[in-house]
Amino acid sequence: MTQPSSLYYLKGHCGWDVLSLLLAEQIPEAEQLAVALKMLEFPIGGGIEVGLLGRTTTPNDIRLRITDTSTRQWTPMCGGMTQVIGKALVETQLRDHFGIDIAAPVVKVRLITNACVIPLTIEVNAGKAARVTTHMDSYLELTYSIGVRPFEALGVPALDVGEYFLIRVQDLESAHRGIDFTRRDPGPHLDIVNEWLTHCSEMRPRPAGPLAILYDDRPEGPGQFRVFPRFLDATAARIPYEFQCGTGTVATAVALAHSGMLPFAGERGELLIEWGSQRTTPDPYGIRLSRVQIARDGNRLTSASFSHSSIEIVMEGHVYV
Repeated sequence: MTQPSSLYYLKGHCGWDVLSLLLAEQIPEAEQLAVALKMLEFPIGGGIEVGLLGRTTTPNDIRLRITDTSTRQWTPMCGGMTQVIGKALVETQLRDHFGIDIAAPVVKVRLITNACVIPLTIEVNAGKAARVTTHMDSYLELTYSIGVRPFEALGVPALDVGEYFLIRVQDLESAHRGIDFTRRDPGPHLDIVNEWLTHCSEMRPRPAGPLAILYDDRPEGPGQFRVFPRFLDATAARIPYEFQCGTGTVATAVALAHSGMLPFAGERGELLIEWGSQRTTPDPYGIRLSRVQIARDGNRLTSASFSHSSIEIVMEGHVYV
């Protein structure tokens, strides 16, 4: 685009995972990635990810392309973004743009990404999205296709789960006595994790760089496990609170199933995840939860869906690029 153009712009967050949404039809296809990346830079500062939403010929099917600060290319999936999209489709101008009927108490939408089809179930109450459930079966298949493998790095055992490395906090504590790895502020706890991630990025390179989820079974509230995202990406690292991560939620559930740690005995059940430690990193929202509905066959998941407790639309308007 040679002349500055006014584009629809929405910013939201899912548990501090800040992101931006644009309309694909307003941007020539050859320029979509470059324009999306501009949203991530100063002065816009659009968060960690940008999503481009596009119409399809099927009602309630929406095309979604995603880029982020890590890859700066099109990426397969962002679970947290789907939660924000579900809320925005009910509560913002996107409802009319995509012809979403909110007269019924439940709205169903499908997001079509480069790699997955992600159904959403949106519970509507008084014109607001009361709960958004993201159905991650397609991403679950992608995770298992990449693989689930135990490994060890720098004396710490871990699981390589799809796009993520999963590490028990207790295993880090055993290797580094006296260090509190639940803290998010700068210090030896982050230095050790970043060294571990740098080592893994050389040993097991990933397109998005090394993405880790620390976890333990020492909840501080109603959850069953606590999780702590740890990315080398500078934008993600600057977030002062633990951010809720949808794909990381699924990776955590896969790891717990693989290790025989799911908190229920039958073929179906619910997993409650707390994000971070309210003790070491007090969060203005309090203890944030993700509810994960799971079906499994032994130690392998066959279905997974989730909903996050904190989803907000920060702003809606236009941006000039």
